[in-house]
Amino acid sequence: MTIDRPSEHAPFASSLSNSSTMNPVWTMDESTRNKLLKRYKTQVASGTSTICATLAVTPLENVKTRMQTHNFPNIFQCIRYLWRTEGPRGYVAGALPPLASVTVVRVINFSTYSNAKHSISGFFERITGENPLAQYNKPGSGPTASSILTFTLSGFCAGAITSPLACPFELTKNVVQTSVLVSNRSMAAPDAVRDPDLRNRPRLNTIEAVKQIIQRYGFRGLYTGFHLHALRDSVGSALYFGVYETVKQITVKKLGPDTSPFGGTMVAGAVCSTVPWFCTYPLDTRKTRAQSVLLGKTKQVGEASAAVSKSSMYKGISIILFRTGINNMILLSLFEYIKARINQLEV
Repeated sequence: MTIDRPSEHAPFASSLSNSSTMNPVWTMDESTRNKLLKRYKTQVASGTSTICATLAVTPLENVKTRMQTHNFPNIFQCIRYLWRTEGPRGYVAGALPPLASVTVVRVINFSTYSNAKHSISGFFERITGENPLAQYNKPGSGPTASSILTFTLSGFCAGAITSPLACPFELTKNVVQTSVLVSNRSMAAPDAVRDPDLRNRPRLNTIEAVKQIIQRYGFRGLYTGFHLHALRDSVGSALYFGVYETVKQITVKKLGPDTSPFGGTMVAGAVCSTVPWFCTYPLDTRKTRAQSVLLGKTKQVGEASAAVSKSSMYKGISIILFRTGINNMILLSLFEYIKARINQLEV
């Protein structure tokens, strides 16, 4: 069954009509469904692609967070340490908050970006008489200063708007992922892997983490490090979309238009994940360190902070580049592919 061939949906439509008396709310003809998909194609494509990409890189996200908040000499020791001390749960800890929140945030982010780029493009057209998006969409066209600026400013707006929603969820994820490390500071020692009881140490769940943060710091505690988060997301999103659209345009020009998920979009997705993280990773590290020790005891917080105070702000950058490269190749290729398939639907 394909998305763009209405005739193949006939049996399904028939079965729906037969059961309409039982489920009238869910009865929808194909034309109405296609109109809805076309109207909300950005939301549908971004939500679906985000879920797939987030699930794929959750283990790498856990390793990245441990590298940022504790003084592991290298990635391999961190991975070995997680397996020996926390077991498989260490690689999937805090998976639900990002899965739920990142999906919502990403849908809002992409929707805001889409609206912003049309508004900003219209502004440039009124001033210069040239529409950057119209020029961008011409087959064989190359990047222009106005198109790059349009995409960059639109990305900045999208990042700034989604930051207040994303911060509490990301903070909770960081706290959950590092709760065992912070509450059992001895685990940072090299010989911690010899203690078989560490796998059974209790880990906070998401609801408990939120309750304890609010009890200790009030609602404002959920926004610890928000200024760093907002700056990281605004600058990062600006670079992300600016680089992505530019590289995609150049790649498609060289390779030719391709609606499959294995064309210029995948190349652009890999490239656009590198530049923003190099520029914003120190902000992310400072934010993560501030958030991860919120629920430790005073002594434990001091020890955790001292353990990483002299380490590089780029600690864990290799794992984040690998993680975000895979994430964005999956995310953006699926996003563009789903949008292309929805555009082919008949109404």
